[in-house]
Amino acid sequence: MSEQNGQRSLWQVLGLYLAASWVVLQVVDLITDRIPLPSWTFLLTLVLLAIGLPIIAATAYLQGFLVRHRVPQQGLHHRLLTWTNVVRGGVGALAVWGIAVTGWLVLGAGNASQWDAVTGMAEIERLAGELKYREAYAIAESLDKRISDDSLRNTMWKLVSVSDTLESEPSGARVFRRDYAPADAEWVELGRTPLVLERIPLGMMRLRLELDGYHTLELATQAARLRNFEAIALDKQGAVPPGMAVVPGAKADGGYGLFAPGLEQVAPVDVADFVMATHEVTNAAYKSFVDAGGYANRTCWEHAFVADGKTLEFEEAMARFRDATGRAGPATWDAGTFKRGQADHPVGGVSWYEAAAFACWSRMSLPTVYHWYRAADPFSSPHVVSLSNYGDGPAPVGQYQGVSRNGMYDMAGNVREWTYNANGESRFILGGGWDDQEYAFNDVVTAPAFDRSPMNGIRLVQYPDTTKLGAARAPLALAFRDYRAEKPVSDELFAAYRQMYAIDDVPLNARVIETDTTELWIRQRIEMDAAYGRERLTTFIFLPRGRTGPHPAVVFFPGSGDIYRRSYDDLSIASIEFLLHSGRAVIYPIYKGTFERGTDLKSDIQDMSNAWRDHVIAWSKDLRRSVDYAATREDVAVDQLSYLSISWGSAVAPIMVAMEDRIRAVVLIVGGLLMQETQPVVDPFNFLPRVRQPTLMLSARYDSFYPLETAGRPFFDRLGAPAEQRKLVIYDANHGLFGYARNSVVKETLDWLDRYAGPVK
Repeated sequence: MSEQNGQRSLWQVLGLYLAASWVVLQVVDLITDRIPLPSWTFLLTLVLLAIGLPIIAATAYLQGFLVRHRVPQQGLHHRLLTWTNVVRGGVGALAVWGIAVTGWLVLGAGNASQWDAVTGMAEIERLAGELKYREAYAIAESLDKRISDDSLRNTMWKLVSVSDTLESEPSGARVFRRDYAPADAEWVELGRTPLVLERIPLGMMRLRLELDGYHTLELATQAARLRNFEAIALDKQGAVPPGMAVVPGAKADGGYGLFAPGLEQVAPVDVADFVMATHEVTNAAYKSFVDAGGYANRTCWEHAFVADGKTLEFEEAMARFRDATGRAGPATWDAGTFKRGQADHPVGGVSWYEAAAFACWSRMSLPTVYHWYRAADPFSSPHVVSLSNYGDGPAPVGQYQGVSRNGMYDMAGNVREWTYNANGESRFILGGGWDDQEYAFNDVVTAPAFDRSPMNGIRLVQYPDTTKLGAARAPLALAFRDYRAEKPVSDELFAAYRQMYAIDDVPLNARVIETDTTELWIRQRIEMDAAYGRERLTTFIFLPRGRTGPHPAVVFFPGSGDIYRRSYDDLSIASIEFLLHSGRAVIYPIYKGTFERGTDLKSDIQDMSNAWRDHVIAWSKDLRRSVDYAATREDVAVDQLSYLSISWGSAVAPIMVAMEDRIRAVVLIVGGLLMQETQPVVDPFNFLPRVRQPTLMLSARYDSFYPLETAGRPFFDRLGAPAEQRKLVIYDANHGLFGYARNSVVKETLDWLDRYAGPVK
């Protein structure tokens, strides 16, 4: 029996040791997650524990034997294998571990402490979150040799750089790179194509490709977009007219016609590759047209002159095209010529008819709106506009470094640029001029075809493929509403509108369909009866993992991407995971027309149809039914309910929020009023004064969908919340606000929710 007890005692000691070892390894693993320790830390711990195992086993067996048989300790092994020495050995092993790790932290990274790397990584993450990649990349370069842990180094470089292979057709082109800004950044040669780019800093940059016998090609692009590049085609000398560059076309995608405010509803068209002038037409170039008798030769005056519904004769029209001294020429000239010293300035003061005639004389064309936007890439506006001419007057073409993705200068600012498309008797003129506001680059403007403002200029294109040019040149209906002049409906009429949104008090018949879990959240998919049409409504509830409820709730309305998704596998909350980090729950209704509840809904652009009206009313009911369900759960705090939306969800927010009184705080990320007409019962403009909850708007100065001055500010100014409970934050960014200022967006959002919906307990 005593021998069995000894065996039991030995196995108990070994069991305790192994259990304690497992705990130690878990603690070390947790520490290495929090502190960038070397990769061998875990291995060192495992080796020390392995060494201790036979010592513990031998000591336990010997001490048990001596106790059972009452044998006095004799011999060296009896004096060594004692529990006192085991404790001393454990302390010694801990000291060895601590000295090794501390020594590495202090000395292992070269001249600097590894704690510098920890601080540096935090700064890199902050700068990358603010899109300050140049500064973040510089810190990464300084830390690279100080970091001996490969996984940490890889994580650091992924935050600030991208790797890819750049190819050209033909190959062998020299590749140069420079930062997009500052304007005097130096070109750095990277090598020849095909070129493996191991570390290219993220953010906006410029590339230049040079090859003997071929046109030098200059591009402006986000480094992350390099992955989308196929082999870059280079054009032989003479294949493209001097001062012009090829712009790759794009297929109509069946979605938006144009990513431009007031034109989202137009039909999309295919755009074939075309050639565009890299600079605006100069005074000197236009003078050649004047000197060649361009105003007297009727050949290139191809279009009927129409003003106020009346067609003018050629002589009548030419009488309008005079300079300050009555001679033929732009309105900004005098005595038949431009001002001294302005030969390389862009020509201004020309009507659309003059621009079209000059294009014809040059054997070129004016760009269509589709082609102009293809070359301008308004999504790059925060970078382009800051380096473009919005100042006191025109500047020599190309002097400002705001270049678009295909090497076109001055598409933003300097002078406005006439395009081919008509809008009634007016024509579209884009990009804004030197005296316009900077957001004009993203706005859509028309002017009477006879208008001769000093800021009206010209840029030319050529169309090698004219197969579908007719569709691109067709007149365009520009949707525009002057929200400063409009008035919302009366309270009496609005009360009638509310009846359209009423929900019957009927059972939810809800059930949880599935539950998924990650390290961050628990996600449940719930189905319940919708408030209309005997349909079933799906709602996802996300709960922060590792926290006890009830969790303050945020009901989410996403961007329009959900309209085009047809599987719940594609549902993502990556942009709003910070809400779960903060301890809040997210209610994500699957709104009618999205995901697996798809309908014939094609876009988020409002219109006058009954189908649009019915969808909007359904979305409001979907949201409220989802909140009704959340209110039945003990782990969701609906008494601390907030509304958060992005883009599409922000545009319809006035309706969603005005119809749901339980919402206590509102955060709208990139939103505003749309320019298209819709039925009054679903017009967000009529609901804005009824939004009385504290509302935070996070807007982009260069928003391509909701221009700040015509869509964003009118939205904000009409909100019904008290002035002290409304806040508008404007970022120098475009529509994808998270990509430009995520850190600030997260901070502003959480501070607002804490203040008005209540903090997380």
